Amino acid sequence: MGFIEPFGHAMIEAFLEEDGLHFLRDRDGDFIVQFGYDEEINGHPRFLLAVAGEEQEQFCLRGDTLRRVPRADWDRALRLCNEWNAHYKMPKVYFEVDDLNASTTGRVVCEQWIDLEAGVHQELVGHLTSTFFSACFGFWRWLERQDALNALADADEPDGEDDGSDDEGEGTDEPWKRD
Repeated sequence: MGFIEPFGHAMIEAFLEEDGLHFLRDRDGDFIVQFGYDEEINGHPRFLLAVAGEEQEQFCLRGDTLRRVPRADWDRALRLCNEWNAHYKMPKVYFEVDDLNASTTGRVVCEQWIDLEAGVHQELVGHLTSTFFSACFGFWRWLERQDALNALADADEPDGEDDGSDDEGEGTDEPWKRD
């Protein structure tokens, strides 16, 4: 186990380099890690690893899959986010819309904030980041299973009968499968 040090960008960069992950840096010095298309989750995973706070003591981890959810599927996206959050502590997931009045799409975001004001050792930064990545992939796989179950339920429904939902036939059988 390493020494406890103040948290900062250098610790995130050390983890990324040690794991051989390619990354970009934004103008604040934070890191963007984007993976190629993953068939299992039907998306392009992307992560933001940021340092925040007045004393740079907050570790913010965000993940998404670059998929957009059309307005017709927003209610379902919210219900699925709430269901996940009711059963699992990590990652926290939510549905995000840029402009509620003007946007036609939104996205599902995974997020975790960790206060490292007391300091941290490099191994823990690596563990926290790897655990977050793994938890996000777990969520995205769960989301795909929900879509598969939804598609099966729609296929079993006789034509012309109301399934009791309030979507009035809007949306698609697979609302998460977006480019």
